[in-house]
Amino acid sequence: MKRAPRSLSRWAGWTRSLTITATLTAALGACTSVDNVLYGAREGTMEYPGSGAGPNAVPTYVVKNKDTLDGIASRYGVSSQSIAERNKLKEPYSLRPGQTLQVPGARYVPPSEPVETASSAPPSGGAPASGPPGPVKRESLPPPGSSEKTASTAPGPAASGAPVPLAPHTPAATPEPPKPRFAWPLHGKVIAPYGTSNGQTNDGIDIAADNGAPVKAADGGEVVYVGEVTRLGNVVLIKHEGGYITAYGNTDAALVKKGDTVKKGQTIARAGSSGGAASPRLHFEVRRGGAKTIDPMTVLPPS
Repeated sequence: MKRAPRSLSRWAGWTRSLTITATLTAALGACTSVDNVLYGAREGTMEYPGSGAGPNAVPTYVVKNKDTLDGIASRYGVSSQSIAERNKLKEPYSLRPGQTLQVPGARYVPPSEPVETASSAPPSGGAPASGPPGPVKRESLPPPGSSEKTASTAPGPAASGAPVPLAPHTPAATPEPPKPRFAWPLHGKVIAPYGTSNGQTNDGIDIAADNGAPVKAADGGEVVYVGEVTRLGNVVLIKHEGGYITAYGNTDAALVKKGDTVKKGQTIARAGSSGGAASPRLHFEVRRGGAKTIDPMTVLPPS
């Protein structure tokens, strides 16, 4: 059996992200521009070239709301002038959400590090948005030996010297944790987690499976897409209440069609290795608000 070329496997994660995003937006009619198709789920993030990238490849940043050129430059350790020249920007350097910027020499910034935005900078006039903080108000304590005036002046049991009975201990009620939003579509080992690793992005999770294992709907909803997507093979998309969409990829065969209404736990496909997967698996994604992906592990029960 011939192995796939190294360059293709290195770009698999990046290509997977673009193809499933484009398919979703096409299926739902949710985008109006190329930037939104390719980068709707990437606003505010930096995409770094993979190990198979060419010598001239540079990190690419997708602008989010309230971003400024100076803020982006400061966050990634480069000069704003170099970004402006690379992307042929002209003063006053207005940016729009979804716009892509090449950022040569950008340092790696973990996703959890806070991002500088326009709200953290002073207004264009140079004056701070508000004056310096006022003095801190302090409550004075009464001098030793004095007593504070209480709401009631009548002496209670403690004041008269009588013992005070202890109230019976009532344990605080422990609130029940919220129930997970979705059910596992297939039980198995997660072999590829959500997020970016070594320059490759996974917009969902990959679950190992036996070939032909039943794939079930994570929640009830309407099937909005059934078809084939590059590197994801046979894909089923289901739209749920609350603006959620779940995607099931690399399946062997779909058992539903577009427009079907399915119930939670209903078998919708069979696991497989379509799309060039190295082994039988299920690629599972959870999206909300169109193209915005979320980590499926945050809405699934413990495995």
